Amino acid sequence: MNKFRKLHAYSGLVRQQTGKSRLRQALEILALHRGRLQLGIEEYYELGVFDDRAFPGPEKARCLGWKSSALIDQALNDDYWRATANDKVLNYALLAHYGFPIPQTMAIWSLSGQRIGDETVLCDEAALRAYLDASLPFPVFIKPIHGTYGRGTFCLQQKLPNDTGWLDCRGKAVGRDELLAACLNPKFGGMLFQQRLAQHPAVVTLVGDTVSCVRIIVALGAGSHPEVVLAFWKIGRERNITDNFCMGESGNLLAWIDVGSGRVERVITGLWPDGKECEQHPDTGGRLPGAALPDWPAALSLCCEAARHFPGLRLQHWDVAFAIDGPVLMELNTEADLGVPQFLGRKAFVTERIDAQLAKLARR
Repeated sequence: MNKFRKLHAYSGLVRQQTGKSRLRQALEILALHRGRLQLGIEEYYELGVFDDRAFPGPEKARCLGWKSSALIDQALNDDYWRATANDKVLNYALLAHYGFPIPQTMAIWSLSGQRIGDETVLCDEAALRAYLDASLPFPVFIKPIHGTYGRGTFCLQQKLPNDTGWLDCRGKAVGRDELLAACLNPKFGGMLFQQRLAQHPAVVTLVGDTVSCVRIIVALGAGSHPEVVLAFWKIGRERNITDNFCMGESGNLLAWIDVGSGRVERVITGLWPDGKECEQHPDTGGRLPGAALPDWPAALSLCCEAARHFPGLRLQHWDVAFAIDGPVLMELNTEADLGVPQFLGRKAFVTERIDAQLAKLARR
C-alpha cells in the first residue's frame, strides 16, 4: 500500500470510529503540521492524535512526533554530555563510581582497553576468541558498547556440541561466525559480557523471564532538581531476547505506569490502527492492569538521585530492571521517540513544565 492509499484508508477508519469528516481531519492535520511541533500526517493517525477524547481541543497542539522529539532532545540535552549516556562503559563506570546498582559485567571486548571496574578486558581479537572458546560463563547477556533497539545483542545459555556455537535463551543456535561478526562490527565499538539479570519473582510470574525494563523519564528543573515526567513498562515476550517495542513489530508490549503508585494502567500491543489493548500477558496469562511493580518508590528515588550526576542532560530516559535485590539501572538514554509514550498514556507530552524549560533555554 503506497502512502496515499494508506492515508486514505486511515481517514476512512477515523471517520467510521469518530464521525470526524475527512475535511475536518485535513484541517487539523494542516494546523498541526504548520504548528510549532510540526506533527507528521501519519503521526496524526498512528499516535491517535485524531482522538478528541484523549487529546481534546488545544491538547492536540501539545502533541509531538519523531521530528519534535528530536528538537526537544537537542534543546534540553547538551551535545558534549551525550557520551555519558551513549557510551555504556562510560555510563556504567560513572554509575559504579557513585555507588548505583548496575548489571554485573564480567568481561569487555574493547580495542582501546575501556573498563568499568575489575572485569576482564579483551583488547585484541586473539583474546576475544580465547574468551569465547574457554571462559564464557552461562547464562550470559552480550550487548554492544554503542548500540540501540537491541541490535547486536545475544543471550546465551550453553555451548553447542563440537564447539560449533551456542544455544540462546530462545533455543536458537548462534554460530561462532555470527557472534564474532557482531563483536568485530566497528559501529558497536566493542561488547559487554554481562551476567544475565535475575528478575524479581513477582515480575517473572507476571511477564516471564525476558528482562523487562521500566522506562522512567526524568526532567531536570531549576537547580538541576530532578522530577519524574512519566513511566512506562517495556514488557518482553518469551520469544524475544530484549524488551524493545519497535512500534509493535517485535511482538513485545508496552504498559503505562501510574507514577504515584507503580501500578500498570493501559497495556498495548502496537500503535493505531493495528495495535490493541490487552489485559493478559500472552505467554504467562498474568493479568497486567492493576498489577504493582515491586520496590517502586526505590526505583523512582534511584533514577532521581542518579539524574543529578548528569546535569547537562535535562531530559533523561532511564531503563530500570526489577531484580531480586532491588531496582537496577540498566541504561541511560537520550534521543528517544516521545510520541509513543504519549500515545500509550493518552497525554500530550509537552506539558506546561516542559514548555517552561524550553522557554527558559530559548531566552539564554
